[in-house]
Amino acid sequence: MTYEDLTEKVEALLDGRSALDVDVSPDFQSDQTGGYPASLCVLWDKGKAWLEPNEMLAEDDTDLSCARQGCADFGIRDCPDVSAYNRLLEGLGQDAVDMAWLPEEPEGGMVLS
Repeated sequence: MTYEDLTEKVEALLDGRSALDVDVSPDFQSDQTGGYPASLCVLWDKGKAWLEPNEMLAEDDTDLSCARQGCADFGIRDCPDVSAYNRLLEGLGQDAVDMAWLPEEPEGGMVLS
């Protein structure tokens, strides 16, 4: 898949929704994107996640083709819950875990003391 294919699939997944409906992690470095900072994006109600490079960090002469292709190679993954999200982060490396790990609620939900 190309990065253009990925962006088309993400747009179809969003189906007219706002980008505000997508949870975007803090950026992290990963071998998946050749070390270029990227974020794990999640559309929780669809249970899908994908990577996007942080293009705001790019200088005018920065070649993002490797990072974009890494995101395309990652594709769109199933992500129905926080546990699946954290497993995706683990697969992306320690920096991803350190930067974007989400705490899981204990079974039965939150407990108030």
